[in-house]
Amino acid sequence: MNSVIINDDGSFSDKPMGELYPTGSDILVKVKAISINPVDIKKNPHTANSRVLGFDAAGVVIEAGSKVNKFHKDDLVFYSGTTQRAGSYADEQLVDENLVSLAPNNNFNDLAAMPLTWLTAAEILFEKLNYSQNPADNNNETILVINGAGGVGSILTQLAHLIGLKVVATSSPKNYQWLKKNHVDYQIDYHKDLVQQINDLGLTIDNSINLFDTGRYFDETVELVRPFGHLVNITGTNTPVDVRKLQQKSLSFDWELMFTKSKYNYRTQSQGELLNLLGELISENKIHSTRTKTIKAPLNAETIKKAHEIVGGHHMVGKLVIENQTNI
Repeated sequence: MNSVIINDDGSFSDKPMGELYPTGSDILVKVKAISINPVDIKKNPHTANSRVLGFDAAGVVIEAGSKVNKFHKDDLVFYSGTTQRAGSYADEQLVDENLVSLAPNNNFNDLAAMPLTWLTAAEILFEKLNYSQNPADNNNETILVINGAGGVGSILTQLAHLIGLKVVATSSPKNYQWLKKNHVDYQIDYHKDLVQQINDLGLTIDNSINLFDTGRYFDETVELVRPFGHLVNITGTNTPVDVRKLQQKSLSFDWELMFTKSKYNYRTQSQGELLNLLGELISENKIHSTRTKTIKAPLNAETIKKAHEIVGGHHMVGKLVIENQTNI
């Protein structure tokens, strides 16, 4: 068995794995597929020691700890893990059952593409913006999604449409068909003036969701979002933002980080529940996978390096998945 660790200089190395034994609420998973997220590209090990990165994964339960009551040997599962322990760049992984869901099918590649981005999207729409799963409760509101063709945008726009929201999203024109596939109502060219394009459409933006760069689009979203609306952000910024600009319109500035719950042990079971919901929606053909590229190779340092180079180019549409050939 192999794992891939990140070194102090940011490079990757292979490290043979010893036997893993689940205790307590942990399950041991044979990793069938993983996906790469922008947070992986930052190569931040989160601790002082070298460690195994990776979050999204789908696989098969090998063994369950003594306090596990949701899963059994040979169950098919998918999850996104946590920043607080060894991740999914490995042939086997220990993960807390609260963060895991039964898989709706055995398409590990499609499933591995989705947990982190789905949890981010669902927490934004249901917990930050307090939208309901019932479309009738959401007043046909309109949201603006910055970077609608990326990993989070590709699933968030699907979910927003499903719960009855009108969706405006930015991308390059070459990705408009992808936006339409994900039920975006209005496609906006990010190369052009954002405010003018939306004003020309006569749209009122109830809430904005910035999935690209917080500082870069701050002023535009302040101008566009209606009074008492929300500006939700998931990325950091090197450009200071003047929060005083929010005051006159009584706007709210929100952060979303799906790792917060596992880091602070706060309502962690809600992430497993949200993944259960995703599984149901996939089974009902209401949500489709955002996987657009697949690498079929062993999970080793060479494979991870190649995948990081692709995603690190910042031109990925949808998600890149690695099918772990070691565990076929």
